[in-house]
Amino acid sequence: MCTTVYIPEKEEKLIIKILVVSDIHYPDRIINIPDLSEYAENVNLIFATGDFTSPEVFEYLKSFNVPVVAVYGNKDDLSLKRSLPETYIIKIEGLKIGLYHGNGSPNKIEQRVKNSFKKKLNAYIFGHSHKPMNKNIDGAFYFNPGSLSGKVPTLGFLYIDFGNIWGEIKKYGNTV
Repeated sequence: MCTTVYIPEKEEKLIIKILVVSDIHYPDRIINIPDLSEYAENVNLIFATGDFTSPEVFEYLKSFNVPVVAVYGNKDDLSLKRSLPETYIIKIEGLKIGLYHGNGSPNKIEQRVKNSFKKKLNAYIFGHSHKPMNKNIDGAFYFNPGSLSGKVPTLGFLYIDFGNIWGEIKKYGNTV
C-alpha cells in the first residue's frame, strides 16, 4: 500500500517516512492553513488525526499527491465526520498501526486511545490533547504530534524500517 524512500547510510536500507499532523483547527483557532510543503517533501504517507475543523485542510493535505490516512476529530465539520472513520488500522511492514483522534482529558489519554481499538496494536497515533508524545509504553509505541494551532505549533514524523517504528516531534517553522 505504501512506497519506500531510498536513504543512503552506512548500510543501504529502505525507510518509510510519514508526516503526522493533528489539531490544525482552521479557521476556528488559526487564520491560515499552515504551509506544510517543506514538511511533506520526501514523505511516503501523511497521517492526520483529526480536528482539521474545515474540509479545506483535508483537501490541502491531499494536494501533496501522497496517500493521506486520516480520522476525524471531535471538532471536525459534519462532512468530515461523514467521510472519515473514527478509528483506522493500517499495516505497514508487519506493524499494526492505529489512528484515532482521542477524547476526554489529556490525563491517561493513551489508555483511552488503546481502548478504542479491539485488538492490541504495535503503535497508536493520536491527537486531541495538543501535547506531543513520543514514547513506548508496555511494548507499544504511542505518538501524538501535538497541535499546529497551539502556542508552540508542532507536527511529527514517523519512521518505519524493517518492522521498527520511531518518531520525531518538530516545532512548526523549524527547518526539517
